[in-house]
Amino acid sequence: MARGRATDTSALVAAAAGVFERKGFRNATIDDVAEAAGVSRATLYKYVDGKQQLLDMIVAAVQDDMAASLDVALRSDGTPRERLRRFVEAHAEAFLQNRVFYGIVYAEEKDLSDRGRRAFRAWARSRTDDFTALVRQDLTGCSQGLDAGFVANAILSMLSSLHRWYQPGGRVGERQLADHLFLLVDGALAGAARRR
Repeated sequence: MARGRATDTSALVAAAAGVFERKGFRNATIDDVAEAAGVSRATLYKYVDGKQQLLDMIVAAVQDDMAASLDVALRSDGTPRERLRRFVEAHAEAFLQNRVFYGIVYAEEKDLSDRGRRAFRAWARSRTDDFTALVRQDLTGCSQGLDAGFVANAILSMLSSLHRWYQPGGRVGERQLADHLFLLVDGALAGAARRR
């Protein structure tokens, strides 16, 4: 049976993601990736230096995809609550489009290169800072003394752990995911505002 053959770097990265998901980064070999990509080991090394670079490229792909959609949500017009909704929707959509990559990013962060880890952490801090500023705007006037940084990190933790527990074929389908997530966020924030 003929297998698909990776014809560019992005196809190699996708093949590596599948292998890393099945075997874990540490247990996967470069031969596993080459086999999944349908290329020889020598061909694979023409594109990348090794599996460490492939892992870093997976993380960079998630950052790039997510940054574009989240920036649109954060910089859009509307009330802070409307922009929060767009942020949650963008996060859910990015997750659904890149489930395998997401799982790898959060499961294999410890195995990133030093450079990759620094870049990922700087990116995550920047996203958290932007989101915290949005949450702070939404909480303006709330007398419950809620800390915007705490609230933002709690929401981001929920969104970042989707790969661990969400099943698209479960009771909440892909089309309902963003709505369910936002209802949780909105309900909590609206409840805090009502107790002013």
